[in-house]
This record gives sequence, C-alpha cells and structure tokens, in this order.
Amino acid sequence: MDTRNKVITTLRTFEVSDNQMALRTYLLTILGFVTLIIASGLLFSVNPWLTLLFWFPSAILLCRLFVMQHDAGHLSLFTKNKYNRAAGLVLGFITMIPSRLWNHIHDAHHGILGNLDMRKINPELWTLTVNEYVNASFKKKFLYRFMRSIFARLILTPAIWIIVPRIPLPHLGLKIFLSVLAHNIIYGVLLYFIIVNDWTLIFTFIYLIPLYFFNLIAAIFFYLNHQYENTSWEKGEHWDLFTASINGSAHLVSSPFWSWVSGNVGCHHIHHLNTKIPSSKLANATEEANKHLDITPIYLHQLFHHLRCALWDEEANKLIPIRFLSKNRKN
Repeated sequence: MDTRNKVITTLRTFEVSDNQMALRTYLLTILGFVTLIIASGLLFSVNPWLTLLFWFPSAILLCRLFVMQHDAGHLSLFTKNKYNRAAGLVLGFITMIPSRLWNHIHDAHHGILGNLDMRKINPELWTLTVNEYVNASFKKKFLYRFMRSIFARLILTPAIWIIVPRIPLPHLGLKIFLSVLAHNIIYGVLLYFIIVNDWTLIFTFIYLIPLYFFNLIAAIFFYLNHQYENTSWEKGEHWDLFTASINGSAHLVSSPFWSWVSGNVGCHHIHHLNTKIPSSKLANATEEANKHLDITPIYLHQLFHHLRCALWDEEANKLIPIRFLSKNRKN
C-alpha cells in the first residue's frame, strides 16, 4: 500500500463523532459564554473597565464556539446532518458569522487550496507571485503591501471580519443571500433596542471587544495554516488535492492551551485530508498519519516571520518577504 492510501485509510478510523460529548460541550460552552456576558454586564455597572477581566475569557469561549461551528459545517460535530445544521445556525448567530455563508466560502477554500489558477475564487488572503508583483502598477503594489502588512493582518482584519459577514452577496446564491439578510434583520432589531436604551457602550465592552479579540485569534491561526514560508502553490496542471493538503497546509505546533482553544486546527494538513474527523480527534489522527508523512512543523512563536513572507516565488517554491526583491535588485 502506497503512502497516500496508508494515510487515507488511517484517517478514516478517526471519523467518529460523539453526540453526547458534542451536545454536552455545545450546551456548556454556550452557558459559559452567556454567564460571562452577564457577569461583565454586572461589573460594567460598577466600573466599565472592570469588564476587561472578562474580555480574554469571553474571546476564548467565542473561539470554542466557532470550533464547534467549524465542525458542524463539515458535518463532523454530530452524527446527523440536521443536528449539525441546527447547531451551526445557533453558533453562527453568536459568532456573527452566518453558517450558510461560512460553509460556502470554507468549502470553496477546501476544494481549491493552493491552486494558483483558482486564486480569483479562492477566499484566502490575496497572494501574488513575484512576477505579478514586479509587473503590477504602483497603486496595486501599494495596496498589496498594505493588505499583507502586519497592521492589516493583526489590527484591521479582526475588525473587518465583524463587518464582512454582514454583506449579502447575490452571486453566492439565494439561500446564502437570504440567510445573511435574515441575520442582519435580527441584528438590526437588537441594535435598535441597544441604541434606544443607551446600551451602546455596555454592548461594546461586554461583546464587541471580546468579538474583536476572537477574530484576532482566528486571524492568526487561519493565516498560519496556509500562509507560511514553505507552503505550496501549484498551477492547475500540476495541482492535486492530496499533495496540496500535505504541502500547502501547516502542522502548526502550539501549547496545549492554544491547541484546545483552536480545536487542534494546527493539525491542518490532516484536517484538509479528511474533514470528517472531529476537532477533538485531530491530534490523535495527526500522530498516526504523520508516521507515514514527512512533515516539518511550524510554530506559533514564528508568527511574525511568516507574516513578512508575502510573495510566492515560483522558482524557489516558497513565500518570500517583499523586501527581498529590493535586496536582489541592489545585488
């Protein structure tokens, strides 16, 4: 049996969802998050800045809620599709990322990962090759450098992801359009009551700020899962999903705490090989599958190194910092 078949066969043994554990985690995490929101509200009445004590815990529970939403989108949280859809709907409302919209863009991501010819419809971060950047206009170069900057990635992106899921896009289909619209109507009604009751500041302190930090954590992990120095991009004729999953998805190593917070999403090469594996089983699946693979892990503390790698060098087969172009020209 070749390596590919060994890995695929090994991973199938981990496609086991546990309804009781999933329901217990689902209910307890929602209850925990609601409890933190109420506690933050009570502290706000004493001193608004005391809510700072709950910003990080609330953001962490939002991460855990999104981990379950992610599993539900892949139909791996519960054993029945209708349970996954129902859970995703509720979780998407809390995280402010409608489940229909998320499932669509995320499924697209899984289908065309690392395919240079499919970048126009790939919802990943904007990536240019060295030649494309060199031949781009000044305006395009400026915009690209800004969008790939550390400021944009770590400061701007978390705020943008509060706004982007609010935009109904007709070209994604009627169901997604109506889903986003329905979410916006509900959010609009809630926002109306928040404003008329003068709750805007408390809403910002107990929910919007933790939501921002959740988006920041998510942005870091999603970035490192694919945008690292020795990732892989291939043109369509040389591209295949198995190789792209192995070479274009990171094995991101972090502490046990961050592995728990992120639902083991750092085992991303394995997740892309088999989306039916629940997040709780990804670490064990990775340990077994890696016995058949030659994987070089990356580490969370390398974030800023990989953030600077912004251009795909087709000759070197890696992402390089834009500043390397200037150095090469001087030489």
